[in-house]
Amino acid sequence: MKHIANRIFVFKVALKYQKRVWRKIAIRGDQSLAVFHDAIFKAFNRYDEHLYSFYFSSKPRSTSRDRLQGARRYGCPYSEDDDEAESTSIDSLRLPLKAQFEYLFDYGDEWWHEITLEEIQDPRPDWTYPCVIAASKGEPPPQYEDADDY
Repeated sequence: MKHIANRIFVFKVALKYQKRVWRKIAIRGDQSLAVFHDAIFKAFNRYDEHLYSFYFSSKPRSTSRDRLQGARRYGCPYSEDDDEAESTSIDSLRLPLKAQFEYLFDYGDEWWHEITLEEIQDPRPDWTYPCVIAASKGEPPPQYEDADDY
């Protein structure tokens, strides 16, 4: 059996309200949710840092935010009521294949993302992790509606 840290987790990260825009991100199991946040940040062409949180809920998926009530939250060190993303490895989450959870970037503009664990694989020696896999789709919208104004 391989050491857990050698596992690579491949996630599909889609914009919640524009699901045709998505990225596949591969990350090592020993890397943190904070590293995953950084990868998502870059993959969706974000340039202005904001607070973020990952939400893990056992409630059935629905369109209501009520399911996030009581969800386990992991966020940046400045997020209130969150466990720290920096000290939480992907492996420690013990996610089964097809596990789904949500990621919120920017509490004001609310960039919601749906994340699905699509596969767990062996590392590729020629890749640096985390990385965006070529199987990605769509141009992400600008971080701000009038990006030219910033």
